[in-house]
Amino acid sequence: MTDEVEVEDGLNQLQPVETDGNYDERAQKVKFNDLIDSKFGFDRYTGTAGRDAWLINFQPAELIEEQTKAIISAVDFYFIQGNGERFKISYPFRPYFYISASDGAEHQVASFLTKKYGGFLVVDIMDKEDLDLKNHLSGLKKTYLKLSFPSTSELAKVRRDLMPHIRKNKERVKKESQYCSYLAR
Repeated sequence: MTDEVEVEDGLNQLQPVETDGNYDERAQKVKFNDLIDSKFGFDRYTGTAGRDAWLINFQPAELIEEQTKAIISAVDFYFIQGNGERFKISYPFRPYFYISASDGAEHQVASFLTKKYGGFLVVDIMDKEDLDLKNHLSGLKKTYLKLSFPSTSELAKVRRDLMPHIRKNKERVKKESQYCSYLAR
């Protein structure tokens, strides 16, 4: 089950973050890293023809998307061919993490997060196995929110914003369960 939460005001969810204060610095770093790779002979291969080569390294990177000029996360794969020619391929991806909401409150949390971070956040509601359960091998599913971002910078920002609330809610649930176990004695 995957439900993508839509933005109510119709904004495109994949827009660059306009409030990114260090966009210019990040863009300079992307260009500098490409220049260093080029000096070592690893130019980005964008052709469609297949090439036979050995993968020698990979690392996380960021790209500037051609059409929107947004900075997105990617993985750079470095290859060397049999004749010694070198090249790299950049594979874009959207970093993500899962959060759990109270049962029945998933859509409200998804709606709130989409309104607050709607310019770059994509929220998917998914059923996953909860590995924290004692009987997690029984196949019971729990509903989680998958939050995906254009780059790790936005992921870190949202994570920093959410962690105090998550800690507070965990403490509240822990106190409630301790109180209930005390009453059950």
